[in-house]
Amino acid sequence: MALQAFDLRDAQLLDGYCKNAQEANRRYLHELDMDRMLHAFRTNAGLDAPGLPLGGWEAPTCEVRGHFVGHFLSACALMWASTGDEELKAKADKMIAEMAKCQAALGNGYLSAFPESLFDRLESQNNIPWVPYYTAHKIMAGMFDMYTICGNQQALEILKGMAAYFKRRVERLTILQMDLVMRTEFGGMSEVLHNLYAITRDPDHLALANVFDQPEFLGPLALKHDNLTRIHGNTQIPKICGAARRYELTGEKVYRDITEFFWDTVVHTRCYATGGTTDLEVWGEPNKLANMLSLKTQECCKTHNMLKVTRYLIRWTGDPKYADYYERAFLNGIMGTQHPETGMLIYYVPLAAGFVKEYGSPYDSFWCCYGTGVETFSKQADSIYFHDDGGIYVNLFIPSVVNWKEVGLKLEQQTTFPEQEGTGFTIRLGKPAKFALNIHVPYWATNGVTVKVNGEISKAKAAPTSYLKIEREWRDGDKVEIAMPMSLRAHPMPDDPEMIAIMYGPLVLCGLTDKPRMFFADAKNVDTWVKPVPGKPLTFTTTGQNPDVTLIPFYKIVGERYGVYWTVTQEGSPKHKALLAEEEAKRLREARVIDRVLPGNKESEDSHNLKGVNMASGPFKDYSWRHADKGGWFSWDLKVLPDKPVTLSIKLWGSDTPPRNFDILVDGTKVGTQALNNNKPGQFFDVDYPLPSEMTKDKEKVTVKFQAHTDCIAGGVFECVMLK
Repeated sequence: MALQAFDLRDAQLLDGYCKNAQEANRRYLHELDMDRMLHAFRTNAGLDAPGLPLGGWEAPTCEVRGHFVGHFLSACALMWASTGDEELKAKADKMIAEMAKCQAALGNGYLSAFPESLFDRLESQNNIPWVPYYTAHKIMAGMFDMYTICGNQQALEILKGMAAYFKRRVERLTILQMDLVMRTEFGGMSEVLHNLYAITRDPDHLALANVFDQPEFLGPLALKHDNLTRIHGNTQIPKICGAARRYELTGEKVYRDITEFFWDTVVHTRCYATGGTTDLEVWGEPNKLANMLSLKTQECCKTHNMLKVTRYLIRWTGDPKYADYYERAFLNGIMGTQHPETGMLIYYVPLAAGFVKEYGSPYDSFWCCYGTGVETFSKQADSIYFHDDGGIYVNLFIPSVVNWKEVGLKLEQQTTFPEQEGTGFTIRLGKPAKFALNIHVPYWATNGVTVKVNGEISKAKAAPTSYLKIEREWRDGDKVEIAMPMSLRAHPMPDDPEMIAIMYGPLVLCGLTDKPRMFFADAKNVDTWVKPVPGKPLTFTTTGQNPDVTLIPFYKIVGERYGVYWTVTQEGSPKHKALLAEEEAKRLREARVIDRVLPGNKESEDSHNLKGVNMASGPFKDYSWRHADKGGWFSWDLKVLPDKPVTLSIKLWGSDTPPRNFDILVDGTKVGTQALNNNKPGQFFDVDYPLPSEMTKDKEKVTVKFQAHTDCIAGGVFECVMLK
């Protein structure tokens, strides 16, 4: 290790927005009812289950039930280490005692909120369940944290019992069967089992951990082959955490190489300005992000897990480039995903313009991002400080204090960053000590850095993406002040330099708007047309636009509609002309509309007599979709002209892939067959079906039906229009 992490008990937050977020999370952890969280575990074990079950992803019918309880145990352990909250620790200890009763009642080491039959279904590949090993990992990780952080011995025994149970399960599978099992998301099973091995040194635990190091995914990465396109992001990131832990415990360098290559691939080819990644939970092609903006652009879980990977790399290398990413993702992908008063959390961070953050509820959400969220906001101080033998490293500017016991140092960081463009430190020592204070100088600090030690300007040199090193014999009460002026700059999309996010220092600025906007300005020099608002810290406004837009940091957005990325071009540019041509085409098309159905809009669909079998609908980008799966169908009635020809037009998503194959029928007559196989990646497209005159002669309306082929999906259809 180049750097050592401090124990979370040695780093505490001081007053500031991070501590406020931690306290909101602490209140929520206290609020959660223990009997309700245990309800499904007790029911599954055949024990009395007082109280009501939870809702959302913890509901009795949900196949991922139990996952949040594991996260809750981890969050309680982390919060106890962060704050010394004995009441929360006691609550978690009591829950573990009750979960031990459930495990004992089941009698074979198994512990879950759902029956073992889900694992039977997974192994048989018949009616594959949602993610049973993913859920098991959360419970096991909760037990690990309660043992290693809080010293709960019963948690370790439960964890060992679960490991023994899963060892028996996987031992009876062939290599092919296990490969198929691992095609269903299994969370961080490798990491938690490697962590267990680190405690027990039981070779069975190491062997079981290695079973979950999936060759199908890790193998190409070992060859430095980018295999991330069109796969589910958060399924993969925990596997990298497992690979990283394996490297730490065994020294097998290939797993370090995998971790570093994966991090580089995600951060440099698939990350937004926020540090978040994926759209609708899936990675696109490298460096093609301009068409991947929606209501559900980045999932909070991925940011949480990418920070875990980054923390490994910070410790291994001490390279400040990892601190650069950590700061950007923490400030823009973690802070601001929690409601500052209620502690409720969001699932996705919308990056398309005009959306709001959608917070969950206390007892009826429990999405995956609720679980990682309560953990994240319980350990806000865990990566502010690191150390080596000769010095302490400051990676984040957050008001806090760290206790370096070996040196006898308490380092206090006083700052209101990012409103303050810099930070300050006070040295607390029982006796003088010589060590280096290494302060992260981020990539955005391009306007110079000023350092003062006890009020005198220091000659210490600083450049972006480095550590500013101040080495001396320190005395109690010594003070250090760092000024890092921020500036406005553009963060362009890699595949479209005229689509940019606007940043100020490390902060992504969000424009308050209810719709996408095009700005006529210089995309490279945003400081020429974006100006600070006097008297309002971290508030900016565009100038010379019609109308102008106010911009504030992402972490300050709560209920406002906002946008992150903007098309910025010069008036009369090719992009502007293309936009004008597109708008004219839309105007001409709109003039042809006879009738239109908006999928997912109840009023529109009801008025068009929606019918169907195995249907579903949901939002996506600026639209909503409807589809029918398992060979199902859906239909609407649309108006036509009884004496003139008409054209049926449907809008589809160009990145949809098989098994989407369906027929389009009008009054029972097939007018077309549509297969979706990445037809127009990253964009919507319209398909027109001119209808023969005899099909609509003397009719006021027709029934348009979408019929899925056997074992296929019909749709999604994003718009259905009848045109003159």
